[in-house]
Amino acid sequence: MVKWLEQLRRWIKRLFRQPQKRSSYPRIIKRWDRNNTAVLRIERNTPGEVATYRITSLYGSYDFLLTLDYLPELHAELVGEFDGTTIRLGRFDHPSNPATHRFAVWCVWHNGYSRPIGIWDCDLQGYARSALREIAPKRAVFGVALRALQVIHSTKTPAMSWQSQMERMDWLGLLEERIRGELSSPNHNLKSAVVLRQT
Repeated sequence: MVKWLEQLRRWIKRLFRQPQKRSSYPRIIKRWDRNNTAVLRIERNTPGEVATYRITSLYGSYDFLLTLDYLPELHAELVGEFDGTTIRLGRFDHPSNPATHRFAVWCVWHNGYSRPIGIWDCDLQGYARSALREIAPKRAVFGVALRALQVIHSTKTPAMSWQSQMERMDWLGLLEERIRGELSSPNHNLKSAVVLRQT
């Protein structure tokens, strides 16, 4: 867990570093805009990466970063390469945990400083058919990221500012709601395990 956390922190710092002339990384894959807020789908070159979204707004003093990683690949040990294909052997520190993915939400400042809001290991596949098992987690975290576009900023009440509403967002609850819809299973339980939670 510590190794993964440190790799993600380094990646976040690189994300906000001044761009160099030759580097085009990280690459923005797609962008959605609404209500002075933007959601960016970002490419992240790390083992197990499923989806990465950066949420930014004119009203925010910092951005939010959502990452989703596939645990078997994240925890896999690199064995080597064969005919250009990377070979990894899976391992789990807690084999009794049914978690399939690691979902993390971060606060990130433009100077590269970052702070995790929460990191959870959860089951985003359940007993779904094989096609849904691949697509459902990506679509669910995409829906969670787009939820930020519905937040309306109000200057009249501090509690209704964009930043305040985003800080109170129930990220894990939104993910559970979305994955239930994607898996067409209204009783799906995330069986989430808290890896790190900021209070």
